[in-house]
Amino acid sequence: MGFEINFLGPKVKVENTFVLNTKLWTADDKLIMAPMHAITNYVFRNSFDKVFPEAIDKAITPFISLTHGNLTFNKRKYSDILIENNTSSFDIIPQVLGNDPKGIIDLCEISSQLGYREVNWNIGCPQDRIMNKDRGAGLLRDTDRIEKILSEVLDNIDINFSIKIRLGKSSKEDISRLIPIINQYPISNVIIHPRLAIDKYEKEVDLDSFEESAKLINKRIIYNGDIFSKEDFNKLKLRFPNINDWMIGRGLLFNPCLASEIKSINYIDKKERLLALHSELIREGVSLNKLKGCWSYFLFGLNWQEDKTKILFNCKTIEDFDKFVGDNIYD
Repeated sequence: MGFEINFLGPKVKVENTFVLNTKLWTADDKLIMAPMHAITNYVFRNSFDKVFPEAIDKAITPFISLTHGNLTFNKRKYSDILIENNTSSFDIIPQVLGNDPKGIIDLCEISSQLGYREVNWNIGCPQDRIMNKDRGAGLLRDTDRIEKILSEVLDNIDINFSIKIRLGKSSKEDISRLIPIINQYPISNVIIHPRLAIDKYEKEVDLDSFEESAKLINKRIIYNGDIFSKEDFNKLKLRFPNINDWMIGRGLLFNPCLASEIKSINYIDKKERLLALHSELIREGVSLNKLKGCWSYFLFGLNWQEDKTKILFNCKTIEDFDKFVGDNIYD
């Protein structure tokens, strides 16, 4: 199967707000690596931590689906959360996707047996094929069903349970109905991506709605969405000084140095660090297809012309791909 490049670049925003390129990061803040399906698996996380030590504090794994394969423990299905596969220094939080409470309970039990302290339930994924099956953000329109699932799950697990949400599927009324439910149950924290699911990543994040919702939720809030630069983080931190948990997804792949920059861990040569991450991924045995998946994001920071990117993605072997990167990264 050929590799398809799917560019999801940051939107260009024109703002008059000026924020000094200073350090607003505090010792109370945490940076969390977002789950990027087929990208941020344990190989990527381990490699990233070697090249950028202390940049990331936690990582949520790409979701384990309740509908793909038997939930009974086996090393293939749970390879991404096996302790022996995860050598990074930051905390790992398994994520589950689905709407079957028994399946969620089983996955929480397995995660607990493996030594994890928290499981995250993804009810914010905006992919149509997932929402159409009432999973991910497709559940947000049915808050009664979410409450029934939460009630059954939380009565039958001995591990912390968090949720990842959007403002709603197609209406912000979804989160308005969901907030009283969130406040009623012992949910450990809530990750909020301030867009509607139908907006995917196209519209700007709705910070006003995020602010309104965060004020009404009595749980620890994690902000997620459109942190592409240190300046983006600083603007958000100035507006939401009481938020201490920040999840970064695409921004961390567009610029792998971003977490370090936010924490004021500075590197003289960013391209050298990117090359080091690339080399570490190869040493860890990442496949050519997955390497191309990473580079479909990495390319944003290099400003390569289209003809050069076409040559890169037409490489047929890891060796050719690696050579082309090495020969061209400093152009």
